[in-house]
Amino acid sequence: MKKAIILLLLLLLPVVSAQKVKVVVYDDGYCLVKIVMNVTPGRFVIPLPVYEFSELSAKLNEKEVPLFLEDGEFVVYPTTNGTLEVEFLTPELTSKEGRVWTVHLPFNYSAEVILPEDSVIVGLSGIPLSISENSIKMPPGEQYINYVFPHKEEVITITETNTQVVTETNWGSVLLAFVGGVAIGASPILFSKKKRVKTIATGEISIEELSEKFNLNEDEKSVILYLSDRGGRAKQAEIRNDLGLPRTTAWRLLKD
Repeated sequence: MKKAIILLLLLLLPVVSAQKVKVVVYDDGYCLVKIVMNVTPGRFVIPLPVYEFSELSAKLNEKEVPLFLEDGEFVVYPTTNGTLEVEFLTPELTSKEGRVWTVHLPFNYSAEVILPEDSVIVGLSGIPLSISENSIKMPPGEQYINYVFPHKEEVITITETNTQVVTETNWGSVLLAFVGGVAIGASPILFSKKKRVKTIATGEISIEELSEKFNLNEDEKSVILYLSDRGGRAKQAEIRNDLGLPRTTAWRLLKD
């Protein structure tokens, strides 16, 4: 009788299967985490590996469902069988020491990691399950990947009158230059997230030259041109809708 009761309770528990974790790493250290699992009706608890996150969403069979945060864990209550997708953006999975970045994978399931296109892997915590271009799949458990950006260099130029420092410049600084006066020969003072950057510019500069100098991607160039056409001012929703940018991409580009 006792065994029958235990078996009945096990049958009544919600079932989770085929859990998948995908981590998209951006060049500024932010990561878009997507957890996918097959579920049945019931209460599901998903361990939260980070404390800081944004852009949180949960979908069951492509439809938004409520997601609760309880004692440092995500909790969701599916009402039907289907595929549950939980997604969030976080800066806490990466760290940097010198030139070397590390993405940490504190998951109990294998995780597929999409590294930035211009990055190069220099270290792994274990043998990967698969590697394809900038995509790498790591086994379950505490894992990590070390990577660098070999084409990004720190440049220090000393002149008789001033010192110019350009290092890991936030692309928003480029926008200030492009919209605020470089294109017409002014000499603005720029500020980036990581360092104060002072640049003396004369003459005209094109978006292609800015792209080459600051390693801009296509989304960043589109946003710069969009704001330039509108005098440097626009709402984030307008930019996202007019340029067709994903919500997480727009948030990452315009968060500061």
